[in-house]
Order: sequence, then C-alpha cells, then structure tokens
Amino acid sequence: MASLDLNQSFLVGLRKSLEGNGFTADDFEFTTKKVYSDVNVQIKYIYNKDYCFKFVVNPEGQPQDTELSPGKILSLEKIPGVVSHDILSFRIGNWLGFIRNEIGNTVVGRHIKDTQEKIAEFEELIENKFDEASETYFTKAEGKELNAKLEELEEMYFSSIEKSEKIQHEIEAEKNKLHEEIELLKDQVQYLTKKKWATALMIKLVNWTARNPEAAKQIGQSAVKTLLPKEIEDSLPSNFLPPTDESN
Repeated sequence: MASLDLNQSFLVGLRKSLEGNGFTADDFEFTTKKVYSDVNVQIKYIYNKDYCFKFVVNPEGQPQDTELSPGKILSLEKIPGVVSHDILSFRIGNWLGFIRNEIGNTVVGRHIKDTQEKIAEFEELIENKFDEASETYFTKAEGKELNAKLEELEEMYFSSIEKSEKIQHEIEAEKNKLHEEIELLKDQVQYLTKKKWATALMIKLVNWTARNPEAAKQIGQSAVKTLLPKEIEDSLPSNFLPPTDESN
C-alpha cells in the first residue's frame, strides 16, 4: 500500500470506513499519487476496478473533490469542495452501499438483457413466419377458445406457484400479478392482430419463466404451444418456451 505523505492514523481510519455491507478493507486496494502539493487518493474494489472512490488531500490535510463510481444515480458522480474527515467517512460508507446494490442489480440487468435478446429473436421469427395475409384478427370463436386456454394456463400456474417455497404473501402477490397479466392478454385477443398477440404472449411467457422457473417446468411446453397461432406453433424453437420438467 503506497502512503505518500499520508500518516498511518489517516490510513487506518480509511480502512475502518471500508468495513460494512459485507465488505472488509481487504476487498479494496489503496493508491496515492503526489500531484504538486496535493495527494490524490484512490480506493478500488479489487474484484471490479470500475468501482472506485477518489479524493484529493490538500496541503492543509483537508480532503476535497470526492469522486465515486458507482454513484447513487450515475455510474460516476463528482462532488467538488472541501469536506471534513467525518463527511469523507460517511461518503465512503454510502459508496459501499451503492456497490452492494450495483452488484445485486447487475445480475438483474443480465436477466433483463437476456429477456430483451430473446424477445428480439422472437419478433424476427414471427416476422418471417407471418405473411401479409396472416396479419388478421382472431374470430370470436378463436378468441373464446384462447380465453378458455388462458384460464386453464392460469390455474396451472396458480397450482404450481402454491407448491413453491415462497412465503404466503409472496405467493399471493405473484398470483395477483399473474391474474392481471392473463386478463390483459384476454382483452388483447379482441383488438390485437394474431401476429401482435403472439408477440405479447411470448413476452409474458418469457417473464413468467424468469419469475417462476419451477412452475414453468411443471406446466411444460405443450400447454403453452396450444395458445400459439398455427403459423408458428410447430416451428417455434424450444428455447423460446418454458424448460421442460424431465421428471414428468
């Protein structure tokens, strides 16, 4: 650890500020650099060097011009001006919280990206499978049949979700959310073309599988495929559908 012009008491204080939110000071590396009469201090998270906290110590021993990545809202936030040692410690503590949130939400972000890529693939597939003549609406009979199948699918999801390890209020919240989404799909049958409705359905299926993978496995692919227009029912790649439960 470099320590140009910074005494050990200050460095020990910095290390104490880096304890919290599951982190320890050993998760970070310190570097210092003399720039004219100032000392630039940089703290980096060793597992992701993009997570960084910087500040300057002026000749009077006062920290100033802090910079943190990630910030509360922006990936990089700069806060000019002199601060006390207590405020500096407070900002470092907040930064640890921002890192912790970012780590958790990075996983969510990857799921979102995967979902968006899958939806884009499906939209391309459906464009190729539907010709202009197929850009039609469901008949009343087709709509009635689809609504009945959606209700059956909803009951299957409800049954599977109730067997999950989620606590009761989470189960009820998920069932309510799923019911609202099913009701929307039923309403969309009346005014979306077959092509657009199939896209809406697949977006919901991707989300349902991400939220309840075990329930999706138990339901399987056959119940889902019966909801799809004939133009794509048999040609839809399996990776667009819920995973199958090999034990069934």
